[in-house]
Amino acid sequence: MNVAEMKTQHAGDDLDSRLEVAPTLIIALHPELSRIGESAPLLGLVTEGRDYLSRNRPDFAHNGRAAMPLNEPRISRSPVIIQQDNEENYRIRAHSTSTTVNIAGRAEQSEYLLSGADLSSGVVISLNKTVVLVLKYMPLRDIRTAENSLLKGLSPDIKAISSHLEHIAELNLPVMIRGAAGTGKELTALQLHRTIFAEEKPFVCVNLAAIHDAVAAEELFGGYFGSQRNVGYFAQAEGGTLVLEDLEDASEEVISLLFKVLTKGYYLCKDNQTPKTLNCRLILTSIYESCPYTEDSRLQQLANHLSAYQIFLPALSERVEDISLLFIQFVREQWRRLCPDKPLELAVPAELISQLLTFNWPGNVRQLRNVARQVVIDSRDCRALQLDTQLLSILKPRLNPTAPAGANRKPNTISREELLAALQNNRFELQSTATELRISRASVYQLIQRFDGIQTAQDITEAQLRESFEKHQGDTEQMMWQLKVSQVGLRRRLKALGFDI
Repeated sequence: MNVAEMKTQHAGDDLDSRLEVAPTLIIALHPELSRIGESAPLLGLVTEGRDYLSRNRPDFAHNGRAAMPLNEPRISRSPVIIQQDNEENYRIRAHSTSTTVNIAGRAEQSEYLLSGADLSSGVVISLNKTVVLVLKYMPLRDIRTAENSLLKGLSPDIKAISSHLEHIAELNLPVMIRGAAGTGKELTALQLHRTIFAEEKPFVCVNLAAIHDAVAAEELFGGYFGSQRNVGYFAQAEGGTLVLEDLEDASEEVISLLFKVLTKGYYLCKDNQTPKTLNCRLILTSIYESCPYTEDSRLQQLANHLSAYQIFLPALSERVEDISLLFIQFVREQWRRLCPDKPLELAVPAELISQLLTFNWPGNVRQLRNVARQVVIDSRDCRALQLDTQLLSILKPRLNPTAPAGANRKPNTISREELLAALQNNRFELQSTATELRISRASVYQLIQRFDGIQTAQDITEAQLRESFEKHQGDTEQMMWQLKVSQVGLRRRLKALGFDI
């Protein structure tokens, strides 16, 4: 049988229960833009050591839509062969097809060698300068997010974050959202707010670092500026959500005011000594992986008090499979804003998408949105989207993912079993685990969020804690091994809940 006529094998087989991840092709660009984000696991690589890519196969699917091949006439029916040479090396062969295969960052060849590290980071493949694909290790389990979710993407980290937001929505606990600048902390906070409340409830964001000491009490709790009364942020957020941004960059005065109010549970307006009970859901954001101050500082104490649950957002460079999807969404948003009476009919060049997928994006999603805005402004009178050469010179490519032994690893190369073993070796302490795995502490959190059955002390319910506490008569060493969480984190949770330890 001609391999071009062979049927695609889907992830609904028994392999689903035996594999966590598999090499997967994701559509980053297709003449039908609605197909961006469709994916196809290459299970032939797992079962037979090879799989095929052509106009007719594999079948790509996304969010419940019927699976279908690329169906692009400019792609040959004769397949490109993707084969696995050994456990860590792959090969893409285009000897027997008229389809031209280009891999971003490499000279055009008829055969390309790839490593497992390449697939962990994501390989950008262009077919006849028409279709752009990403080849990457992806989970076989369902990673779809709800269509109405504010958090868009195919990344398993985004799915894990969405699941955690749903899990904690019903719990009246403060939540800390950590992530680098531009990763979407405010949007994540808004998603949690919408999961908890109806949209008419207040959602108030305040940048604590921008509050001046002289007016801190009035801005936070209300009072008078001259003859004009000011409603404080806590009163504005009454019955809804208050987002305290950049907690760790706030002044000592602001920290002191917040500590006093949040530990007591009420506040006083400057012109009114009647206590007002706190009645809002608190969400905090930070660009730091952990509090950058000493354990006995007032800020550290406040951060511990408010970090009942932490969410860690990944960098955009770790979500290469999401970049094209987000870029097209931002282009459409900017086009509607700038050209409301003109339909968006510009072509999207494969070269532009390939370039976007290989950039490092230090400014993360915010930077991608800004680039989309500039592309739209520069392309209004053109036939295709254009990336300005000056802007192109500023954007830097991702580093080659192949790194020497001893260098930092990509989190996607770490399996669930390896993470569990490292956690146990280090008594479930996250910093020590991160050091052993050669990844950041935030990446350990992200992996814990991603894998089912692994948790931190903050994930354990009060009922589970009480049961374990009674079973082991308060012995936190035994509780640690039973619950498989850090003893330090466990003791912190127990103290916060009033246990005598």
